[in-house]
Amino acid sequence: MIVDVRDATVRYRSTGQQVLHGVDLAVERGDFVLVAGPSGCGKSTLLRLLNGLVPHAYRAEVTGRVEIGGRPALEQSIRQLSTVVGTLLQDPAKQIVGTTVATELAFGPENLGLPRAEIRARIDEVAGRVGIAHLLARPTHELSGGELQMVAFAGVLVMRPDVVVVDEPLANLDPDAGRRLLGALRRFVDDGGAAVVVEHRVEELLEFSPAKALYMEEGRTRYSGDISGFLGQAPVAHVKLPFETLVARAAELPSLPEPSRPARTGPSRLAYKNVSLGYGSRTVLHDTDLDLKADERVAVLGRNGAGKSTLLRAAVRLLEPTSGEILVDGEPIGERDTLSLATTFGYVFQNPGQALFSATVEEELAFGPRNLGQSPEQIAEVSREALATMLLDREPGIMSRPPHTLSHGQQRRLTVALALAMRPRTLVLDEPTAGQDLRTTTTFMDRVLAGIQSVYFITHDVDLAITRADRIVIVDGGRVVADASPAELAHDERLWTGSGLRETSLVRAIRDLLPGKGAMAKGAMKGAIPHPFELARSGRTHLP
Repeated sequence: MIVDVRDATVRYRSTGQQVLHGVDLAVERGDFVLVAGPSGCGKSTLLRLLNGLVPHAYRAEVTGRVEIGGRPALEQSIRQLSTVVGTLLQDPAKQIVGTTVATELAFGPENLGLPRAEIRARIDEVAGRVGIAHLLARPTHELSGGELQMVAFAGVLVMRPDVVVVDEPLANLDPDAGRRLLGALRRFVDDGGAAVVVEHRVEELLEFSPAKALYMEEGRTRYSGDISGFLGQAPVAHVKLPFETLVARAAELPSLPEPSRPARTGPSRLAYKNVSLGYGSRTVLHDTDLDLKADERVAVLGRNGAGKSTLLRAAVRLLEPTSGEILVDGEPIGERDTLSLATTFGYVFQNPGQALFSATVEEELAFGPRNLGQSPEQIAEVSREALATMLLDREPGIMSRPPHTLSHGQQRRLTVALALAMRPRTLVLDEPTAGQDLRTTTTFMDRVLAGIQSVYFITHDVDLAITRADRIVIVDGGRVVADASPAELAHDERLWTGSGLRETSLVRAIRDLLPGKGAMAKGAMKGAIPHPFELARSGRTHLP
């Protein structure tokens, strides 16, 4: 047995919180294990227990049995454990140390003292397997979030571990890249390895046939068994299950209020006029014409490296156009000062580490409002409101917590709270729901969408775009290739094969249940897609 965890508990010394309560996990060669559960339930801590980061890097009290490779984990160093357990972190930037992709892949084998020829052979084999051979000469700081994740995964495989533990592999990956990563992981398992994967997007992982599932809540095991049992018992409002499963369990679906949608008749907020954008001599977006309204919810979809983040970074002048003009509220962006842009756009980076720098959450929240000249009383009020909106207000001692002691999903929500504390008119969000469970995503997206004039968000989660936006922009090949309502997009089968999108079971259901006629369909074609639970209840009499 590669992993043998029995009755394990973990209490972090930095916070005094007990995060795991008597968790069991057994992993043998050939096992592909899904781990699911709400954000902050202890999933990432479980993975840290397997790779030795707990307690060697994260100081914690550990009890119970934790054996890795047949030996107690506490008796092995992180270096020793790394030859048995390979780790792909939720935030890949935290494990990238090389200046180029090739030097990054060479780092681990070099530390093992392998011959140069073997290192080169391993790099070539793994780069070809995961589809990053074309990136080998690229500087790592130029990579997109998704490209970084693929490189980090290749860095794991090049070490040839016995088991790979992966935290949210689909969070930053487009559908094609996600399939490549999971396909490589499946082959690794089939060749005699094992994998433990934390993932909220269950449907996409199911395509690669995990055999076991562990579902956790509040640090405790709520289900452990085969996948069919998991699909029949996992809470329907907490886990993002395939649409067919929702139909089968329609009687359990809760009633959810449908948030009102803004009309698409308002003035322009952010306009691109024949704009090209890039980095140095490399152009990423070409001749872009796009007008985002002041009262819209706009989702931006596309492959990794297509230019989605580049497009919206220009809204806050993180980069300047190489040609063309950008207008904000009808005025050239160059005429707007930093303060004006900060109160117009609340920008949230894909990587929380780019936004969190203060010693405590309280100081993080106060930084922006203080620079706007707000009083201590005003700062306290906006901080409370922002934390409540992002479901962080009930986290014990949240204000005095160092941000890095929060889970990665909580850190992402905190960065949105920082933007909300500035009370902008428009939120610009880069992968806001990565690392969030279904219940958290549903609640905070509804609250954000209801409280802000307009929201523009980048996502790889097609279902989120379909159900939470009233307009979807697709970027591919450095250009905007589609601009449509959610229902128009769902019914345009050409786009699903031509733009690297993933046709989910929900998208197929929308085409089946909203075929373009009837009151529900007419509303949907204008952007008002019903909530998936409502569709599942109606689909019970329509789907086989």
